[in-house]
Order: sequence, then structure tokens, then C-alpha cells
Amino acid sequence: NAWSWNAAFEQDIPSFATFTLAYVGRRGLHLQQMEQLNQLHPGTVQANPGVNTDALRPFRGFSSILQIDNHGSSIYHSLQANLNRRLSHGLLFGVAYTWSKSMDYGSDQSYQLPDIYNPKSNWGPSDFDIRNTLVVNYVWDIPYGNNFDNRFVNGTLGNWQLSGTTQAQSGEPFTVSTNDDFAGVGAGAGAQRWDMTATPAKPHQFAGAGQTGYWFEPTVFAQPAGGTEAGRGTRNVIYAPGFQSWNIALQKSFHVIPGHDNHQLTFRGEAFNFTNHPNWDTPDHNPTSGTFGEVTTKGGTYASDRQLQFSLRYAF
Repeated sequence: NAWSWNAAFEQDIPSFATFTLAYVGRRGLHLQQMEQLNQLHPGTVQANPGVNTDALRPFRGFSSILQIDNHGSSIYHSLQANLNRRLSHGLLFGVAYTWSKSMDYGSDQSYQLPDIYNPKSNWGPSDFDIRNTLVVNYVWDIPYGNNFDNRFVNGTLGNWQLSGTTQAQSGEPFTVSTNDDFAGVGAGAGAQRWDMTATPAKPHQFAGAGQTGYWFEPTVFAQPAGGTEAGRGTRNVIYAPGFQSWNIALQKSFHVIPGHDNHQLTFRGEAFNFTNHPNWDTPDHNPTSGTFGEVTTKGGTYASDRQLQFSLRYAF
């Protein structure tokens, strides 16, 4: 089940654009999530060394019993601002910005709660929680080059059109965890989060011996004490690098046969990520890795390298 609510305000700015400001909220209830019904209570393994864990489970003699239930919930808030200008004097553009926040216990049906007895400890940002998103699009009919007396120069330099789309957004969150059974709940409980001794410093805003180049401060993470699980606030606590896309296109149409407007040759040149801005991948969040906290690759989720594309189209 889901409940949605929204409100919007729109203002026309004469001879310029239309501005819209909106709030959108959504509450998800009875969402599907995976639960380990035969999980041991935290600390059971440590309190019974050498004992077969299947003999200690609620359903004795059985191992993991996974069940998809409808106990999950979520909440989403967003503030959306849009500025749109219709084509006027050869210029059209749109600017859309969204600030949002999404929280839940698990972001998909296959996500397994690490502790069925304490699901509230898993409440945190959704896997797809992107706080800031900006999208800009534009079309400009370039007015220069249309008033030359020379027909060849006029036909070559005039009637060009520039268009493009720019998107920038903050990164998605991730959790520092391993498959070690620190909590002592037996096999089949899924990944277990690591504790934090302090709030991780923001990206590139901390200093420390040997920590230059880290996306987040790795030294604040520590494995939980035996028989315990990491507390609330440790799921999806770090946000990965953001994403930028700068795409632009330039095109012009030529009349091939004078007096026959239905014969047209169109040239189009496109540049994807024309700024050649690198989009970094998610940092290494395996605390047992030698590159823990570092960004070691780029372009995995979104292509980062500049790409150029040219085309000619003849229409008749």
C-alpha cells in the first residue's frame, strides 16, 4: 500500500518563463522484504561454542528458512522546482531541480534483514536515495550569419541551431559491511554492517596520516563486538560520488536544389560528455580491502569519456 500527497504553486513570469514549485510525498506500507525466520538471537553462537547452530534455532534441526513478508515501510519527501521557457526569439530552455529524501528498511524484495528481531536498526536511506538532481535543457536558433549579401556565406553561416542537455546529481548511498557473523546469529543471516566510532568526515574534507585520496574516512569503521550487531544509523551512511552529463548538439539544414524546399540536407554534430568530465564509481567499501575508502575506477555506471558523433541526412 502507498499514500501520496502533493502540493504545487505556479507563477507565470511575463515575456520570460513559467516557474513551478511543488512538494511531493509518498508513504509506503506493507512493503515486501525478506526475513530469516529461523535466525538465532544475537550472541547465541558465542554463548554456545562448539554446538551445531541448527540445534539452537527456533525450528530445531532446520537451517535457514527465508520468507518474503509484507512488514516493510518507506517514506519519501521531495521539493521540485521547474523553470520553463517556451520557444521565443529563437530560444527555448528548461531548468528542473529536485531535492529529495527516501528512507526505508530495505529497498528491494531480495534484501534480507540482518536481524529479524530488531528490524528498526536497519532503518536508513534507501539504496536509490539521490538527494540533489539538476537537469537543464535548451534549444537556441543562432541568429548570427543570416544577413550577409553573399548567398554562399549566408547559406553556410546562417540558420545553425544549438541544443543540449546537462544533468548533475549527487551519488547513491552504500553500506560498509561484510559476511562475517559478528552478531552470532548463525549462517544465512546475510551481510552484517560495521560499527562507527565517529561520524565519517565528508568527502575530501578531512586530513590524516596516509588518508590522502580517500573518498571517506576509513578509520572510523570497526567490526562490531562479538554477539552484537551494528546500531541504527549504519546502513547507507556513506554517499558515493555524484554524476554529471554534458551533452550538446549543433545542426544545420541546407536546401540542395534552389526553389525546392522539399529537398534538404541536414548536418548534425553531437558531443556526449563534451567536457570530458570523469564520473567516479562507488568507492571500495570492503573494510578488509587494502583500498578501503578509495575510488579506484570511473565510468562503470555512467560512461565518462567524451564521445563525438556526426551525421548527414538527405530528405526529399
